[in-house]
Amino acid sequence: MHDFDYASPNYYYVTLCTHEKKYLFGMTDHLTQYGKVADLCFGMVNEVFPNVTIDKYVIMPNHIHAIVVIENEQADRTARMYACPTLGTVIGNYKAAVSRKIHAVDPSIQVWQTRFYDHVIRDQKDYENIWTYIDENPVKWESDDYY
Repeated sequence: MHDFDYASPNYYYVTLCTHEKKYLFGMTDHLTQYGKVADLCFGMVNEVFPNVTIDKYVIMPNHIHAIVVIENEQADRTARMYACPTLGTVIGNYKAAVSRKIHAVDPSIQVWQTRFYDHVIRDQKDYENIWTYIDENPVKWESDDYY
């Protein structure tokens, strides 16, 4: 959406893919060391951005699905980057944190595709459908487009 304010309070569904869709992370029930890094860094998002929570996520071998909630009720313009981050800032920060930690182990790994997919969650039904999709994604892995 060209004119959408991605810093506005909202629920966002995002998908992040690994570079060339390489299997780096393992499955949610058996993460690789890199998958554990991706998991750990989700727990740090709210520490960096107090008005952002990761409501739900699943780590797959070569991609991650997440529901990101931005609650920007603050009007403090001087601290906008951290008080009112855009979705792009949050995802960029997350991807950079994961990359830094992985590069500390193996600097030759290209972790992420440049961009990410996003969808503004419109209503409760949309939210429930996405929640279910995230829950069921590991079970449907072999029929997944990213398999």
